[in-house]
Amino acid sequence: MKKLLLLSLLSTFCFSAFAQNMYRTACQGKLERLDSLLQKSSINAKDNRGRTLLHWAVACKQKEVFDFLVNKGININSEDDERQTAMHMAVRFNNEPYFDYLLEAQPNTNWATAYGASLLEKAILNENLSFVKKLMDNGIDVNSTNHRGSTPLEIALKIGVDSIAHYLIAAGAKKELVRTFELQGLYMGQSLPDNTPKLFAPNVVSTEEHEFGSVFNAAADEFYYGVDVNGRNEIRYSKRIGNNWTPPKVILSHERYGYNDPFLSPDEKRLYFISRQPLDGIGERKQDHDIWYVEKTEQGWSEPINAGPAINSEGNEYYISFTQEGTMYFSSSKNAPEERKDYDLDIYYSKFIDGQFQTAVRLDSAINTENYEADVFVDPAETYLIFCATRPDGLGRGDLYISFKNEDGSWTTAKNMGAPINSKHHELCPYVTADGKYFMYTSQGDIYWVSTASFLSLKED
Repeated sequence: MKKLLLLSLLSTFCFSAFAQNMYRTACQGKLERLDSLLQKSSINAKDNRGRTLLHWAVACKQKEVFDFLVNKGININSEDDERQTAMHMAVRFNNEPYFDYLLEAQPNTNWATAYGASLLEKAILNENLSFVKKLMDNGIDVNSTNHRGSTPLEIALKIGVDSIAHYLIAAGAKKELVRTFELQGLYMGQSLPDNTPKLFAPNVVSTEEHEFGSVFNAAADEFYYGVDVNGRNEIRYSKRIGNNWTPPKVILSHERYGYNDPFLSPDEKRLYFISRQPLDGIGERKQDHDIWYVEKTEQGWSEPINAGPAINSEGNEYYISFTQEGTMYFSSSKNAPEERKDYDLDIYYSKFIDGQFQTAVRLDSAINTENYEADVFVDPAETYLIFCATRPDGLGRGDLYISFKNEDGSWTTAKNMGAPINSKHHELCPYVTADGKYFMYTSQGDIYWVSTASFLSLKED
């Protein structure tokens, strides 16, 4: 777990070597070295995600570093770019001892009012009743609301954690404060976006959970999207019946393997996704992701089927999209050095001929660089493609880039899509609706959408 956390925290390309070294040193518990590095840096310095050394000490469970930082006067309630404090880090990783250390270090009880709702939110999403009780015992209002307007009870009911819901009700949670949402009409009844990105279906699709890639069918009356549930991904689905959308339900889930990045084939008879499921479907999950699909039958979806060796490799294969002729675009680390296979991905395509995918072809330097390129969406007419990359010219931890096809069949050099689509956060999972009007993507664990007019002007005449 610690190795995975370190890779996650250091994943961005635009962070200085000195800063990386300082936060890595804190995570490794090298106190003397950290003290030396702090002679050249403020103790309240923040990393590329806005996290302080205290966030790192808590996440990496380094008690001596923690005590050193607190004694040196570090701001114990410093917020990162997502308004998360070190307390949130302790709750996120179910680390009650470090939460207690932070609680003891608080100068007053203002933290309960300022962060109580968001701390409860994290404990409920972790399905950790013990942590919920601890937070409640320390004065957090059972009917407090988070920035989405959700009470703790609403969150517990939304994700189906009955034990926590019952506890909250017994503690005085008001059922009348729990909101219900009925979605009706085109695109789940959402008001259509202009050139400013909007949260898509807030509190129904974009919720306190972490939502990923999404796709509508061509008729825009079915919607599929991925959700992270405590580190395990599942695919959910909603359908418009008449004018009403059904509540999202899980259609693909596994307790060990996880399924994510859903995308429909051009004929909509297959639903593609990624998974670490082993080829025989037995045993522990693979170290890498493959591309899989299920086929639509009269009885529902089939069992998962691996997309085969023309697509998959011993590296990671991520995300899927198709041209109208059935050519698959995807990303892969198949040619990356072994030590870089988790984050050195490039974009490929594979033609679909006579019912078989052909040997995948890597796109040239107009698209692929020595940096990370993944999560590619290709316009069905193959006039443009959009993908996620981490590059020195980026605005944040991962940006969306676009390339247009030239008349000779080559691709233009990809350019950053810029603000307001890209931000200091990580933008990924691009998708354009079948009518070509709306662009959907993921940022900060939510799904956003915006008019395609916001970026089609980037094409040079």
